[in-house]
Amino acid sequence: MSGAFNSRRPRRRPYINITSLIDVMFLLLIFLLVSSTFRQQYGIDVTLPEARTAEVQDAASHEILISREGRYYFGGGEVNEEELRVSLRNLLKEDPQAAIILRADEDADFGKVVRAMDIARQEGGMRLEIPTRYAGSE
Repeated sequence: MSGAFNSRRPRRRPYINITSLIDVMFLLLIFLLVSSTFRQQYGIDVTLPEARTAEVQDAASHEILISREGRYYFGGGEVNEEELRVSLRNLLKEDPQAAIILRADEDADFGKVVRAMDIARQEGGMRLEIPTRYAGSE
């Protein structure tokens, strides 16, 4: 009896079709690249004060940072008041409408914050922004 029901077929090896898995991996990679932000972050710990009326605004790369100890940081490094003045003068010469963000630690000396604001205004910085953390409604 060597009929059609009695014949032996060679066994196929099981396999996993990875084409759909590769598609999923590419989609995940594209999502990761699109949703990631590559922004230079400075290594200074600044705790911003809270404000209930805070609003989200566009971030600019021209930031004056004032640490808790009262040190100024601008353009990726520590500067003194005169270097800050010169840097702002050069920046505003290139772009007079540049937004300057003043980030100061909530425990920073208020006099240092006012001096940084004064330097920015003296050099022609008319768009001075002071960010805060949103405290939310309680």
